[in-house]
Amino acid sequence: MTARTTAAALDAALALPPAARGRPDHPTAAAAPRARAITGGFLLALLLLLVGAGPAQAHTDLDTAEPADGSTSDGPVEEMVLTFTLPVTPLGEAVEVTGPDGAVPVEVTPQDDGVVLLATPAEPLTDGEYTLDWNVAAEDGHPLDGTVAFTVAGAAPDVSDDGAAADDEASPAGTAAPVPDDTVAADTAAAEEDAADFAAVVARLAGAAVLWGALVAGGGLLFAALVLRGRDREDVPAVLTAVRWVGVLALVGVPLRLAARSVVVAQGDVGAAVDPSALGDALTGDTGLVLALQGAGALAVLLGARRTLAGSWLAVVGTLLLGAGIVLDGHSNSVGPHWLVITTDVTHLLAAGAWVGGVVMVGVVLRRRRRDARPLDAGLLGSRFSVLATGSVVVVGIAGVALTVEILDRPSQLWETSWGLFLLAKVAVVAVVAAIGAYQHFRVVPMLQAPGHGARRAHKAGSLLQRGAGHETGFMVVVVLLTAWLVAASVHE
Repeated sequence: MTARTTAAALDAALALPPAARGRPDHPTAAAAPRARAITGGFLLALLLLLVGAGPAQAHTDLDTAEPADGSTSDGPVEEMVLTFTLPVTPLGEAVEVTGPDGAVPVEVTPQDDGVVLLATPAEPLTDGEYTLDWNVAAEDGHPLDGTVAFTVAGAAPDVSDDGAAADDEASPAGTAAPVPDDTVAADTAAAEEDAADFAAVVARLAGAAVLWGALVAGGGLLFAALVLRGRDREDVPAVLTAVRWVGVLALVGVPLRLAARSVVVAQGDVGAAVDPSALGDALTGDTGLVLALQGAGALAVLLGARRTLAGSWLAVVGTLLLGAGIVLDGHSNSVGPHWLVITTDVTHLLAAGAWVGGVVMVGVVLRRRRRDARPLDAGLLGSRFSVLATGSVVVVGIAGVALTVEILDRPSQLWETSWGLFLLAKVAVVAVVAAIGAYQHFRVVPMLQAPGHGARRAHKAGSLLQRGAGHETGFMVVVVLLTAWLVAASVHE
């Protein structure tokens, strides 16, 4: 392949309008080589990282249980041992055992630096069927839970005749024995489970609000710096106002997420949302650092977004803090190599922010111009963002594949687990967004740049660009919601 052929192919991929080709002074033509260089650099770096990556470390999960799930123990059980693949932190009671006569009190003791949890009952477990429910947090703060069911046989205590007689005397004829209030207990347990499920949904929605704030704020600042040039700079204040509002959204999401997580950790106790002790339990692992970074970042974005880009340096710092909190909140601390996953995650977040935030800001700018009865003048706006978006889409795709390879243990988890199915759903929605973007870049942008057409056609093309940005924004909200669910979930769910 010749150099001329390669350049032509890249120009086609970047959707350069015909008027821009061969004109180095054209803004799109001038930006295209930079976009090609940046995109190529990202791709090369990611490929080198993948080639040099070592084997991934294990995910945090239950490794073995004694007694094992589904097993039958011959004789009394004096202790139960849970061994995890990585260190964990007990949440709440951590281990709850239920037997034939109801709840069994146990003492939980972490061992081996948190890899092992030892649960010791007050009395050895005798004949019957038992369930052990465990609730812990991984090193990245994600709550994990599960159930182990086992049976004990051949350990029934001898009951003497005197003991039987004493039981008979305790329940004289004609007197009904007290009936355990199992119905009330079951209703309470069901209500707490529903509350925990609802709180988990709220926590993920709050996480989505924080993620959306970070993506739109970071992408908006990049949009103001790279796309709005020349006379378009009069729209910078409108963009920074939008950045400020998404800072508010992220700032609301952080405490809401903490309160909801506290209810989840407390296994459905609604009062835990305002209980200082329960809130402290919810900050286990890296969760405290993550929420502190996100809260400080959102506040900095809110206070730092001014009317000029130079005066909004604090908002730039805020987006960096938000991004750090989001990266540390993902699977970066639960899978390895950590350096590879974090590097890829940062790349993925930066590219996604440039794409998502840019699409939102295209709609903001065009809506503001229409409201102010100004010419849409969408040609330069669309062509400049077209270059930025093309590079971002490529990097998002490559980095997303790299993250998936590092997170999944095997390809079959894509269709065998709910995490994998949600990931596939996210990929499908991203493909729809990319298709809309491709139509914008290959059809609408050239229409805006085509010479010899009147104001009516330019206005129609500008309306198409604005409508397409609105559609892309709607689908991107869905993508962010799916991403928030994936971040908060275990890959084994």
